[in-house]
Amino acid sequence: MNIIVRTAGGHTVVRPDTTWEKDNEDFYPPEFVNCISASPVLFARISKPGRSVGIRFASRYYDAVNFGVLLYPETPEGLRGEEYAQACCLDHTSFLPTPLFLPITLGEETNEFVLSRDGNRFFSCNGREATTGMIEEAIAEATKMVYIRTGDIVAIELADRQPLTTREKGRTKVNGSWCDNQTIDFSIIF
Repeated sequence: MNIIVRTAGGHTVVRPDTTWEKDNEDFYPPEFVNCISASPVLFARISKPGRSVGIRFASRYYDAVNFGVLLYPETPEGLRGEEYAQACCLDHTSFLPTPLFLPITLGEETNEFVLSRDGNRFFSCNGREATTGMIEEAIAEATKMVYIRTGDIVAIELADRQPLTTREKGRTKVNGSWCDNQTIDFSIIF
């Protein structure tokens, strides 16, 4: 199972399954990490395998959606090349929680995804801003390069990475909700 990410810049990268954190366990960054940034994502679970999936047929390849957050360790100069690849592979940095919801929930403007840091909102979007069309475009683009399998996750970054916390802060609480359900609840503990 892989996590196929469509970055905010429009590129496709793949994170290994060791990065997946679905149980909201607290994150303890390794010693060499001093700063963590985050990118909110809309994600979908792949329900059947495929390669070179046309956008017209992409809706047949996923069965459930939710919102999550991807964590990235940062360097003072920002992530480039190999550093970015290394950051994408850091264990337990893809917070893609369960339960998953039917894709129809994305059509409802009243369904809002809210991501908070220490009780302060730092990202939000509603079901009309994050759409099934975004998922289907990501599937079509990703399958030009990679073969998707049942159980893979396709995640679409909804915004550029933003600074989330630093080692000096010590502990940061991250919460997220979708469809009036708390879906994300973990701490980053340096």
